[in-house]
Amino acid sequence: MIESTPVTAPFPARDAFDEAVAEARRAARAYYDTGDALLTDADYDLLADRIAATIAAHPDWDDQGITTAVAAGASAGGDVRHPTPMLSLDKIKTAEEVAAFVATLGGDGCLVEVKLDGLAIRVEYVEGRLVLAALRGDGATGEDVTPQVRRGIAGLPTQLPTPWSGEVRGEVYMTVTDFEEASANRVAAGGKAFVNSRGAVAGSIRAIDRDYEAPMTFAAYEISGEFGSHLAAMAHAESLGFPPACTLIAEAAGECHTAEQVIAAIETIGAHRSDLAFPIDGAVIKANLDSTRRRLGLASRTPYWATAFKYPPDTASTVLRDIEVRVGRTGRISLRAIIDPVMVGGTTVTKATLHNPQWVAEQGLALGQTVAVWRAGDVIPRVTAPIGEQPHGLTPWTAPEQCPQCGEPWDKSSLLWRCHTASCAAANALAYWCSREALDVDGAGDAFCDVLVEAGIARNVADLYDLTVDGIAELAVGKTAAGGTVTLGRSNAERIIAGLEASKRQPFNRVITGLGIRMTGRSVGRWLAARFKSMDALRAATVEEIAQIDKMGLIKAQHVVDGLVAMSEVIDRLAERGLTMRVEDDGGEKPLAGKTYVVSGSVPGYTRTTVSERIEALGGSASSSVSAKTTALVTAETTTSKAKKAAQLGIPVIDPEEFARLLA
Repeated sequence: MIESTPVTAPFPARDAFDEAVAEARRAARAYYDTGDALLTDADYDLLADRIAATIAAHPDWDDQGITTAVAAGASAGGDVRHPTPMLSLDKIKTAEEVAAFVATLGGDGCLVEVKLDGLAIRVEYVEGRLVLAALRGDGATGEDVTPQVRRGIAGLPTQLPTPWSGEVRGEVYMTVTDFEEASANRVAAGGKAFVNSRGAVAGSIRAIDRDYEAPMTFAAYEISGEFGSHLAAMAHAESLGFPPACTLIAEAAGECHTAEQVIAAIETIGAHRSDLAFPIDGAVIKANLDSTRRRLGLASRTPYWATAFKYPPDTASTVLRDIEVRVGRTGRISLRAIIDPVMVGGTTVTKATLHNPQWVAEQGLALGQTVAVWRAGDVIPRVTAPIGEQPHGLTPWTAPEQCPQCGEPWDKSSLLWRCHTASCAAANALAYWCSREALDVDGAGDAFCDVLVEAGIARNVADLYDLTVDGIAELAVGKTAAGGTVTLGRSNAERIIAGLEASKRQPFNRVITGLGIRMTGRSVGRWLAARFKSMDALRAATVEEIAQIDKMGLIKAQHVVDGLVAMSEVIDRLAERGLTMRVEDDGGEKPLAGKTYVVSGSVPGYTRTTVSERIEALGGSASSSVSAKTTALVTAETTTSKAKKAAQLGIPVIDPEEFARLLA
């Protein structure tokens, strides 16, 4: 549900207000003109809200355009003049503000679409050929980025299929995957990591001589011409090859006429935020009919016929307090940042992941430093970069030269250092076995598994099935603020034991995955189960037989054979305790036999793992890449690299909801 927003306190004195305005202008100038982040979105929004609250109390004070001008009045603009201004949107945060906006429409229909967290752009075409691309800038003028756009942006073709002349406006953005790829590529090329996806777009699209790959995507929200309504305009845009922003989430598409319908659409988009392949920071509410837009008109900075509802920011700043060094399930080094509690994407975060030690060194991360924490889609919160001014005298953090658990030197033959002492990965091996993508044991998280190993209760996954409620209920799992002991408790113990019992009904492929053999994961677990059908057959397989599986190869196959031998005793114990050791064939029809599907994005009612399992249970194959052998691509998007490749190969595209019905 949409919640009320606390009242923002104004600045108590003029000097504090003026200092805040100066800070906001510096941050806005960097944000709009370079893509650099001096403040996170959360910090900037709070600062801007306080400035607005102060102006409301002191209307004679000057905020220098922070609340009244396009790009907060801070952008330097550019050398291209827009024929009509590229405006900003007013922002609202409460259900009451939504209702007030809908009331201004006088009963006329409106649309609710995603507010992409990217960069506004205007592109001109003459006879179907791209001739100009310019950023929004200060709203009146913007930077010419035509050469950079011609380098390639999905959804923004340089040549249209028809000789259309006109302009299209929209947003250039990066998907979650593209952001991580672009940031890694920039670091590899000697640059700094990006703080967030919007900064990555801004920094990449402006870089004339960019020496790293930065995949980007375009979605349209305006096109020249007379159409009568926004829906008709976007249908025309889509026919020309421009994906409309209003269709990116199908469940929220279509006209709304009441505040209740608008709020429901906002909540629908918000509910999808965690599983979207692209970042959003809000929902845009806009009048559908051109007649409504003409009646309401424009302000100097914003249209009266559109507004933006803001969701909790997916990037926030906090202080890095410590970096924990752990050993992952396969012996690889794992870094975890301990941070001051901060709200990111509507969730309070106290821990975040980090890249490898080399990345940490390249960023100069130090304890006590202010860092940006990013959480988008279903990714684990991650420290992306230092942000803002940093305290002087901080010493950059360096990783220990030895494994902290056994004292042996790291194997540094790759970026992901490794410890070869098998016992070091025990706690993480237990946690991986219990994770959602493996055996999915409810309640048995990292902290619980750490305690089991520290107490000497469990050293391998088979030991988990010797646990009892009475044996773990009094297990010490933490301390109170006063220093007292916190125990697991009987209700939590019962939940974990019930979860372990339920895990015995998980399919054979998850047992293989849960073993955590080096260079294996969800996909390899499914491939091995589908090929060999039982643990006995798998353990009897040779390296050459396993290597015949597509995408396996001899190296992975050797790791599988070695891993199964090393875990022979554990596997025997798991079999004795009733874990599934063969593919259970229900004897039903196999309607997907001989068919291969690629799923991109989410399918209602399924996770990434369960949708693949369901495909294979029905006789089909689940693949991660589109090829000539692909039966169909399952996706709601039309601009991704997979969608473009499917179009080139003439492979059908199935909507996720339709595919869910097929699987059912």
